[in-house]
Amino acid sequence: MAIAPKCDRCGKELTEFGAILLSPPNNQSEVHKFHLCVHCYKEIITEFPS
Repeated sequence: MAIAPKCDRCGKELTEFGAILLSPPNNQSEVHKFHLCVHCYKEIITEFPS
């Protein structure tokens, strides 16, 4: 990968494409973008009902 972001949850460098989590917009229509590794994505997605 040309750009090597780190997972915002566990801090490890992404070695493969993971996920991007966007926050709800604030009053200025700004959002926060978080990078997630595949492992953290899989852990977070299991918390959602299927």
